[in-house]
Amino acid sequence: MPSLSLKAALAQIGENGPNYPWIRRGFHSSPSSLKDILKAMQSPQLAQWQKTSESEHANHDWTEECQGVTHDGQHWYISSNKDPIISSAKRRIYKFTPGMQQVDYFGVDFIGSDHLGGIDHYKGRIYAALEQPAKVMWVTTDFQSSGTDTLKSSSGGSSPQGSSFPWCAVNPWNGLLYSSKFGSADGAPIKEIFAYDPADGFKHKKTLKLKSGLKRIQGGVFSNNGHLLLASDHTLDIRCYSALNGAFRGSAAIQVDPGSGEEVEGLTIWKGISFDGTPAEVHVILLDNDFPSGDDIYFKHYSVPDPDKL
Repeated sequence: MPSLSLKAALAQIGENGPNYPWIRRGFHSSPSSLKDILKAMQSPQLAQWQKTSESEHANHDWTEECQGVTHDGQHWYISSNKDPIISSAKRRIYKFTPGMQQVDYFGVDFIGSDHLGGIDHYKGRIYAALEQPAKVMWVTTDFQSSGTDTLKSSSGGSSPQGSSFPWCAVNPWNGLLYSSKFGSADGAPIKEIFAYDPADGFKHKKTLKLKSGLKRIQGGVFSNNGHLLLASDHTLDIRCYSALNGAFRGSAAIQVDPGSGEEVEGLTIWKGISFDGTPAEVHVILLDNDFPSGDDIYFKHYSVPDPDKL
């Protein structure tokens, strides 16, 4: 590919130097080929994303304190942090058909943590972020095998993100599990995304430095093209960052009714699925906190103008 095209592609992610002989090894993470690196530099055009469908689910066990969503290409998986102290149903990861018929669930109260957060799927396992205390849990998609561990520093000590572990997502380029601190509304924006190795006791291996920070991070997911999507309950949007170097690639608004108790939660990418006859690629949970009645959720589905660039 002509050097001008390479230079223009690098400029898309804020790399404006005249020459980059370190292509691939100079990035935080990258695919194996230059062709795929160039593809990862293309914009996913978040400003043109459109919400094409939305379904409401009310007063189910799984909608109470609903947190995260992922899929394995055949089923949805949704996490619920329903408190077993005040209700009969407990914290669970639920399994659904593409049409949202419940198939099964996996209970996580025996794990010993008091908060079940975001989830992600990678190679037959569901990974879950747990807090109070912070732990990472995995369970196979048939719910027959599971385990837990703690996030650790590179030397095996305490995790660099401490007790805050709201979400997790696996980067398909390197198989590392990523997470961050939550980022309270009155605190500093979060600009560090920590990467841990599941094959080495979840030790910290590297850190993705975001060029633009955000707060109240509720969920995250990586695309196969190296775009990290993060859901923010502070800016009420989906924010996109490059896994190459942390460059900010844009945002897509999530419609929220102010003052209604609605809360942005997790998100996932599932291509090749349609709602009301329209394909959608990005899927977001919006929790409607209700009391004394049970919580509801709005499952929002977004169409991307060019899914190949996502």
